[in-house]
Amino acid sequence: MAAFIEHPRLTAESVEARAYQIEAVADCLGAPTLLVLPTALGKTPIEWMVLAERLHSVGGRALIIAPTNALVNQHFEDLKAVIKDQKSEDSVTSMSGSIDWRKRQKRWDAAEIIVATPHVIRNDVNRGSIDLSDVTILVADEAHHSTGKHSSAEVGDLYLQTADNPLILGATASPGSTREQVEEVCNRLGLRRIHSRSAENALLSPYAAGLQVKEVFVEVDDGLKLMAAPLQMWLEHLVDQLRRLGYHVHTGRATSTQLNETRGRIQGAIVRGEGLAYNAARQCAQAQRLLNLIGYLLSQGVAASREYLSRLKNSGDNGDKGASAFFNDGRITQLFENLKQSPELHEKVGKTVNLVLDQLQAHPESRVIIFAHFRDTVNEIVRRLEDSGQAKPERFVGQSSRDGSAGMTQKAQLEGLKRFREGKCNVLVATSVGEEGLDVPRADLVVFYEPVGSEIRTIQRRGRTGRHRAGTVYVLIARDTRDEGARASALFREKKMKQAIEKVRRNMGRPTDDNPVELLKSFKVRQNGVIGSAHAFMMSEMKRLAPELGELTARVKTTVEGQIPDANIDGNKGKKYENVPSRLRPRGQTGLDSFPSSVTPPTIEGEQKESNDKIEDEELDINENLAKLAVRAAEDIVQALTTEAIDPLAHEADIPCRIIVDHRELNTSIAATLRLQGVDVDVKTLAIGDFKIGDRVLVERKRVRDFVDSLLDGRLLEQAHRLIAAAPRPLLLIEGGGLFTQRAVHNNALMGALATLTIDLGLPVVTTQDGEETARFLIIAARREQALLGALTKEARERMKFGDEIDQSNPWFANQIPGGSGLDEKTKIDATESLIDSGLATDQKVILKTSKKGTLDLKDEKQNQTNKLHLLESLPNIGPTTARRLLEHFKSIEAITKADEAELCQVSGVGPASARTILEVLRK
Repeated sequence: MAAFIEHPRLTAESVEARAYQIEAVADCLGAPTLLVLPTALGKTPIEWMVLAERLHSVGGRALIIAPTNALVNQHFEDLKAVIKDQKSEDSVTSMSGSIDWRKRQKRWDAAEIIVATPHVIRNDVNRGSIDLSDVTILVADEAHHSTGKHSSAEVGDLYLQTADNPLILGATASPGSTREQVEEVCNRLGLRRIHSRSAENALLSPYAAGLQVKEVFVEVDDGLKLMAAPLQMWLEHLVDQLRRLGYHVHTGRATSTQLNETRGRIQGAIVRGEGLAYNAARQCAQAQRLLNLIGYLLSQGVAASREYLSRLKNSGDNGDKGASAFFNDGRITQLFENLKQSPELHEKVGKTVNLVLDQLQAHPESRVIIFAHFRDTVNEIVRRLEDSGQAKPERFVGQSSRDGSAGMTQKAQLEGLKRFREGKCNVLVATSVGEEGLDVPRADLVVFYEPVGSEIRTIQRRGRTGRHRAGTVYVLIARDTRDEGARASALFREKKMKQAIEKVRRNMGRPTDDNPVELLKSFKVRQNGVIGSAHAFMMSEMKRLAPELGELTARVKTTVEGQIPDANIDGNKGKKYENVPSRLRPRGQTGLDSFPSSVTPPTIEGEQKESNDKIEDEELDINENLAKLAVRAAEDIVQALTTEAIDPLAHEADIPCRIIVDHRELNTSIAATLRLQGVDVDVKTLAIGDFKIGDRVLVERKRVRDFVDSLLDGRLLEQAHRLIAAAPRPLLLIEGGGLFTQRAVHNNALMGALATLTIDLGLPVVTTQDGEETARFLIIAARREQALLGALTKEARERMKFGDEIDQSNPWFANQIPGGSGLDEKTKIDATESLIDSGLATDQKVILKTSKKGTLDLKDEKQNQTNKLHLLESLPNIGPTTARRLLEHFKSIEAITKADEAELCQVSGVGPASARTILEVLRK
């Protein structure tokens, strides 16, 4: 015979007595608590009991907040029936946004128990129409919403600030998959305890209905693949451009997570003032829209894709320029017209209808819930089921109307749920509005039209069945689409959620001043006509239901349609295993005096290495093993100390590094490769060189063809001297193969040039095979430089800096340029140019240039020419190449000043806008 709870504020036989619920009530009354129980295992009765006891023992008001109007109404109807000694008909009331705030204020003043959506409470508190100071218990149902700027979290903040005697109970089946998410929920609601139980717990298992999850794989229609193919090519082109710019650092097919990371890098580049980043942001947004559209075509079908494009069109009409540009592209416009005329092609719709009809034919009294993300998909499924004549479907969507799809008022939602409960309709086809909290006692089958990546939504959807008897969940998965990723993500996050809850619970600890007997003194249990203490009932049930050691139970079983379930898995329920020590002790422990460590010990010589999942059965000689481990540990310590003494840079791979990259190098893949390897890439305009490492190292990168061209046109030595003058540690990097197979120049000339660079000028030259090898070299060089400077003492760094300033990589530099150590970069460059022309830079005669002019004349003319170029380069939008072309065309600055716009535009690289700007600056 069933046992029932007796309490002064609860109606008789309204709450069944269950030991795990009584245990949870004691915890929730003792401290603000996050209650985590699986769906359909009775969080609501716990909320009733805690609420009733607070009103009985403390008084004041009780407030329950729930995220949807349907859930608010469900709580309201339940409380009207469960709570007794109501002072008036208005003692229990509900409030929603459809009620005027003045009427809500009157309801609040007259009520003892209020059920409302959180945004209504937040708005009314901020308006000053209601006061939370006398609220003694706040129940936050579906507490996982209490994060960020959600109204549930804000109500928690307001309540903790104003309540005189606060107590909060947060209830959910899925608080989040990470420790940070769980901690945020607890912090925002002021929760100091977590009460968490799984369905496999011995106290819960007798009440847990079985749940079978079946994954159904469907093939994608060829017509949908043809529609998606050009979009995929477009997406790959955009991603390749972003990759070349260095913002998208991943290889392979792009994912939504990767594009989000790319958007973050672009935003950082915009903050740093990189001009190319603005266009990259537009390309990234387009890529994200394309990725979404391709996903909807392949995993959802025609209806979902049509609805997505309709939303984009409306967004563009409302002023979103990016959405407008995307939708007005000819390829998208044509696709939208095709989708409007196309029937539904995806096999998921037909499969969903077949699953429902099979269930209703086998069990005509069944109730079925179908979840789909898009309203157009919901409408299509409802239409197909109505056409079948065998089902009575009910559409269940949110309240807002958009894109020609009518929403449902709160009244219509409640009437639809009522018809479903009463059996007037037997199939509920819902969007996400139907996922949370709704108690549908006879939902025997739930169909996910698509898997969702969120563990919270997966658990909530799955919890709509198996609430009072065994149920089945079908998850439809389109092969080779993002459905498969969403399925794996949900499974992984659900597993992580359990670990996160346990970590936060352990960190919180447990209050030691609890007295369950005192907290539960108002609760009694009536069983077989006998009334006894609720605490005594709880203890007796714990003793009765205590599992024998090794007993396993499983509530949720997952299978793939068409596969035979594992007999071992299905046979686990209720099976008792022999209590052998090897199964019960921690993994890796081989005896009472051997404990597993978080760090795997060194492998003992001669010992057979086995899998981590196996446990050794043979006896080990403990003393001998400990001796060997001690010797090995001592050797490792000596080796580590020796390594540190010999090479202070031994751990340079762990050192973060930063490399400045010239903006012109963004056309290559080097910047992207650097970012992919975790390097902090800073894009700037470098006057000389392509990469800068710290304050000392400057790298000029030349491809083999560029190196040969520079040698042939006589620019190589001039560029080398500029590089040497610009940094204490210059380096020339030649990228590519076949340097000595060039037909344009003899091998002897190439070798002579390299000898001059390295021996005469002291400029290091490094060769790499390709861009990837170049990036690897730069990373190693940056880490070595950072590690070297970090290993030096302050005095040594000062001496090194002083030596660099005097030396400048050449013994003649300081003597030939007076005050060279204190000059800025431009002055050094100008001085170096003068040395090049005067012949001093090589300690020998100038042999690469012949001129009839004297050295001083040559020097003066060169300096004058350089000054003119510098003046032109300082003009807006004029670079070195355009400046040289202007000077070659007009011969003097004066001639440029006297020219008109048409004459300036004759120079390659100068347009009308640039011409006007040049004249405005020069003629001021």
